[in-house]
Amino acid sequence: MYENHFGFTGAPFLLNPDPSFFFDSKGHSSALSYLKFGLYQAEGFIVITGDIGAGKTTLVRTLLNDIDHEKVVAAQLVSTQLEAGDLLRASIAAFGIPCKGNTKADLISTLEAYLTLLATQQKRAVLIVDEAQNLSRDAIEELRMLSNFQFGNQALLQSFLIGQPELRTMLLSRSLEQLRQRVIASYHLGPMDRDETRRYVEHRLRKVGWTDNPQISADAFDECYEWTSGIPRRINLLCNRVLLATFLAGEHEISAASVSRIAQEIRAEIGEPLLSNTGASASANASLALKESIIPTLTQGLDGPVASQSWVAPVINPEVNPNTPFLLCLTGSRTGCLRASPLLKALSCRTDLPPARLLHIDTPGHFELTQDWSEHLGLRNPDYRLRLPAGNGLTHLAATLQQLDQLFEQHRPAAIIVQAGDDTALAGSLAAQRHGIPIIHLEAGLRSFDRSRPQEVNAMMCDHMGELLFTSEWVAHDNLAREGIPADRVLFVGNLLMDAIRAMLPQASQPKYTLRQLNQPTDILKSKSGVGVVYLQQLDKITNPEELTSLVGILRMVSKDIPLIWPMHDSTRACLDHLGLLQSAHEGHIMALPLIPYHKMIGLLGHSACVLTDSSTVQEEATILGIPCLTLHNFTERRITVEQGTNIAVGHNSSVISRAVAEILRGGGKKGRLPKFWDGQTSSRMAEHLLTWIRAKGISSPDRSEEQTPLQVEQQAGF
Repeated sequence: MYENHFGFTGAPFLLNPDPSFFFDSKGHSSALSYLKFGLYQAEGFIVITGDIGAGKTTLVRTLLNDIDHEKVVAAQLVSTQLEAGDLLRASIAAFGIPCKGNTKADLISTLEAYLTLLATQQKRAVLIVDEAQNLSRDAIEELRMLSNFQFGNQALLQSFLIGQPELRTMLLSRSLEQLRQRVIASYHLGPMDRDETRRYVEHRLRKVGWTDNPQISADAFDECYEWTSGIPRRINLLCNRVLLATFLAGEHEISAASVSRIAQEIRAEIGEPLLSNTGASASANASLALKESIIPTLTQGLDGPVASQSWVAPVINPEVNPNTPFLLCLTGSRTGCLRASPLLKALSCRTDLPPARLLHIDTPGHFELTQDWSEHLGLRNPDYRLRLPAGNGLTHLAATLQQLDQLFEQHRPAAIIVQAGDDTALAGSLAAQRHGIPIIHLEAGLRSFDRSRPQEVNAMMCDHMGELLFTSEWVAHDNLAREGIPADRVLFVGNLLMDAIRAMLPQASQPKYTLRQLNQPTDILKSKSGVGVVYLQQLDKITNPEELTSLVGILRMVSKDIPLIWPMHDSTRACLDHLGLLQSAHEGHIMALPLIPYHKMIGLLGHSACVLTDSSTVQEEATILGIPCLTLHNFTERRITVEQGTNIAVGHNSSVISRAVAEILRGGGKKGRLPKFWDGQTSSRMAEHLLTWIRAKGISSPDRSEEQTPLQVEQQAGF
């Protein structure tokens, strides 16, 4: 429709896979090389996985175009909702073989005879199974059995399994271990990066004769990447609509604003959330939610009212074997998941350690581990999941203990790994101690010396119950020694958060794209003084309206010198709005945002002039990123961030805060340095220490030297 307007010879962004438009990105080039390597080997299985729209089908069609059909006979299965018997029939039909019977013996005999005939003709057969994640396990096992067909020393059938990431999880299950041992190469096709996204768009445009008509700004390419995350099908959909809109407007230029506008239209059409503030109506609804005590929780949508759920059974991955010795890592918060991600990756590549499993606890109204979070962190789906009923802290603690007690009766870990001083760590430690399960405590020995804080008491109890204590700073050893904890239980390893942030930085999103996706103006980013970030996670614990009013007043005072961006939870927004403080914040130079994904938050922090927070995690993030941090408390258990990092504890003292902000505007604020062992290698050190500790404890570890661990499967086979 728009081709003549721009002088194109065809449509550049059709959704149907077309090998003539194949773009040789780093990922696609590697995946194609793995497929060709598989053809060269002429045996075993090749596995290629990728997200929806990553370009897997285009990859397969490109391979089929390159195959020497005089030597290789290729058949493709595209409908894979198949059981074992159906798979045999579908394979025979794909090769175009006439079948003389319907019994399984007839089907196998027919297929083997055909494959043997090909071998006598110096040909070989390749079966390409698209959307392989839809196959039943019996069907996959049938494929393995077919790989046993031989003619002399030659394998008669080679299979390529192409599918979505769920296929990786399937193949890692114990029941498919024999097939996994026959995977000679595999690769996970990830999204393209920012530069590749631009080159991909330009490549497809040049294929149809693009000569800079329309003109596309550099920001427009960046905007395209931000909205599509570098996934080819999303890029095609967005670019096609942008070209159409440009044509209908009679224009010949494409700007970032037009890309953003069309992207939001597409999201609205397909029902994806826009993550935008909705003004007064949102505030009114939030206020109503507060008054009626209606807070969205993870238990909504379950049968029956939330209040009636006094017990929710643990959700257990059916693939886990309760009889295999394993290490169990507990998470229940944003910070917990951040630290668990690099540790689990490090443990998963060690065959000399018991396998590591993840247990996540969902608490109503708190952090939710979504698929989006898991993908950005590289955190696999939990092996166990506890969903707590609605209630307060004590209710949640009791429910967690009850569920963990049941879980440990059925699935007894060799040891559990808990973190810092949240309620998840305390509940896990108490339940493990009752069952005689050793406890490993991360972030041990951190003290604010304020015993009125539940986190402080929790952390102390976990330290005294723990048999192996990993610390992130030397001062923690002094704290533990004063409390009588033997030094031989304590090891200084560094900060896991550094490992997580180092892995996350390549994905970090620039603030301007985050604001555009939230339908927010970007003018605030043009301030000569830079922009500050506010992150308050304990605001809902302040029940005194005067204290809240004072805090918002302090933020308004700061915003006169430096504009502030404040990502906040819905419950925080409702609380502020109920007290009439949200409008007060809007009247200052304070932009309120909903909570944003971590890769966007890191991008926001990394480009900020300072951060004001009550979060110990953000204090660490600021030190890692070199951003001045003003902690709105008079205490912190992360003392190293004050002594060596960029952190200053300013409390709610307006004069101290004013001086600190003035110093930031005048000279950039406090300059810190990275503490010892905050080097991105903490997870590797932990794995080494765990091996020594496990051997000393005599904890049995299954012989995994012959098997591929999940990370080794990913590295050797490209996952």
